Amino acid sequence: MTTGEQGLPRASLLSTFGLVVGNLVPLWAVWAGHMSVGDVLIAYWLENVVYWALTIVKISTAQGLAADGRQPTIRVNGRVVDASRNRGMLAGFFALHYGIFTLVHGVFAGVMAVLVGGDLSVRTAALAGLALVLGHVVSLWLNWFGDGERLRVSPTTAMWEPYPRMLVLHVTILVGFGLAIRSVGTSDSTSGLVHLAPVLLLVGLKTVVDLGLHVWSRRRAAPDATAPSPATW
Repeated sequence: MTTGEQGLPRASLLSTFGLVVGNLVPLWAVWAGHMSVGDVLIAYWLENVVYWALTIVKISTAQGLAADGRQPTIRVNGRVVDASRNRGMLAGFFALHYGIFTLVHGVFAGVMAVLVGGDLSVRTAALAGLALVLGHVVSLWLNWFGDGERLRVSPTTAMWEPYPRMLVLHVTILVGFGLAIRSVGTSDSTSGLVHLAPVLLLVGLKTVVDLGLHVWSRRRAAPDATAPSPATW
């Protein structure tokens, strides 16, 4: 994939398409009766685990400069460290720190999945999680490596990027979970839309968040950017 004017839009379009399709798979699966709301929560957690792993890859391969055009730095124990020469250390710190959040997220996802009821299926949740993951993998392949974003994004920017996404998505999941709890115990004679509504909201909000952050990331790392990628948020 080239980095010319046509290369970036093409890569962004393909990765965006994959992201949208991946987010719609759980909605279709719930509508078709193949998944429960609990399965969707587990699938989103599995997606977060893979996003954690892909971010470690990004930190380890990022070669961009800081906002001032200098080598990116980070302060560790009061000492300024050259991030470009210590990408392994940054990747290790992120793996542990974000990994703890991901573990806690997994515990809550499991508890919430049980509370909302339904027949939890590891197989269907894993398949839906795989569909969600493919969008991120495609983006990594087309944009990060193919279009050279790794040459324009600093290791520190790559390290901090997932945290706002995690915060927003956790709030989104909690909102969807709240509606799902209210629909528990609804009579079977009631329209299936009552049970589908929480999933519609959950998938809809998550898709908007994913798309917004995806587009922002592409614009931030565009090859015609007038300034180097920022080192911190």
